[in-house]
Amino acid sequence: MKRTLSLILSAAMLLLTGCVQVAETGNVVPYEAAYTDPVLTPVPEGTTAPTPIGVPEETPGALIGVDAESSAAPLPPATPAATEETEPSPTPPAEPLLTPTPSPTPSPTPAYTVEEMEEKEAYLNAGSANLREGPDTEYAILEELFENEKLTVTGKSGDWYRVETEDRETGFILAEFVEFGTAPTPKPTPSYKVKEMDDTAAYVNAGSANLRKGPGKDYDIIAELDRNEKITVTGSSGDWYRVEYGGKKGFITKELVKIGTVPTPSPSPTPAPTPSATPAASASPSPSVKPTATVSPTKKPESIGTSSGGNGYGVDPYDYFSDGGGFTAAELLLLAQVVQEEAKGTSVEARAAVANTIYNRYLSSNYPNDIEDIIFQKNQYTVADDEAEIRSVKPVADTVAAVKQIFVNHDTFLPEDVHFFRQKSRGTSWGDKRIYYATYGNNAFFRSLYGEYAR
Repeated sequence: MKRTLSLILSAAMLLLTGCVQVAETGNVVPYEAAYTDPVLTPVPEGTTAPTPIGVPEETPGALIGVDAESSAAPLPPATPAATEETEPSPTPPAEPLLTPTPSPTPSPTPAYTVEEMEEKEAYLNAGSANLREGPDTEYAILEELFENEKLTVTGKSGDWYRVETEDRETGFILAEFVEFGTAPTPKPTPSYKVKEMDDTAAYVNAGSANLRKGPGKDYDIIAELDRNEKITVTGSSGDWYRVEYGGKKGFITKELVKIGTVPTPSPSPTPAPTPSATPAASASPSPSVKPTATVSPTKKPESIGTSSGGNGYGVDPYDYFSDGGGFTAAELLLLAQVVQEEAKGTSVEARAAVANTIYNRYLSSNYPNDIEDIIFQKNQYTVADDEAEIRSVKPVADTVAAVKQIFVNHDTFLPEDVHFFRQKSRGTSWGDKRIYYATYGNNAFFRSLYGEYAR
């Protein structure tokens, strides 16, 4: 019994000691600390232990007979002393760990070998090409080279040449852009002189005409003019006129220009030669066969036109032709004047085709016996309706060459029954007495299906 009482008193003294500490410090001992792991403070000798708070001194024996473990009521968790309110600091989210991106590994420069060559002179044969550090498009560009630039070839690697430029730069160029030898000398622009003329109204007297930068076909085209376009002639240079058109200045070959105002169009009569008695039928050449053998005239006129001097219209035949091929210079000039007007702006071959049809008529018994009568036969060549006008025409070199080919050299290429032609814009169907043969330049050519060639 004494032992039990001693234990109870010791517990009460422990409890009292804890309460005194709370009163002195104002701190609250956590529940778990007070009851779970108590620290016993010894009471000094000669002192009386204080009475525990909440336990009356008169009734200490009230605890006698009560089990210590069951009588200890649980206490609520201690509340910490009030302090200055502060916003709780949010806990920053953890930053994700960045995975470092590995640096790309550069592609290895392709290896190459160079086959050494004896130095050879060459030049760039393209508009431009890149000189590179190595024989592949993956290599860096050293510089851009331009057409006809001089090079020295010193080696080869696959499809590339190792070259040295004029400024001692060494690199590689694709072999297809390199030409061995000396660079060609640029063709100089031909010089020309222009004879000034008073401004004169004129027009294009052909299906179309090219306005060029200079008096020759080597010059660039500025514009293309249509038939009857109005122009102003301001000068002359050889076979070309210097003209103005729509604010542009340039040159047009004289044969395509007509001085004066644009004429009022009038319908042209359809050529209708009067057929003569039909002789016995003879074989006709196939349309697909062009005779190549030289044909000599079967008849010769005595003399047409003048044999010397001008033709009476300001044009001297001997400025263009000599007598030859069985024809006088005057005849050849008249032929050239007609061919010039009928085949303006076309090739020598197209002009020769027109001359060939006249030559075929000359050989045929269905037409007059001489050149002058053939040309001025009624309703045949409308360009010759005004004799003074046609005889004043000055033929150009292409026309002269075409007439010489047919009438002097007798180098014909149309079948002998091709007597007709007209502008190709009118189509390839022309009555029941003519059959289409071919087109040359601006004219379509037809074979005759009557007379000695009737089928």
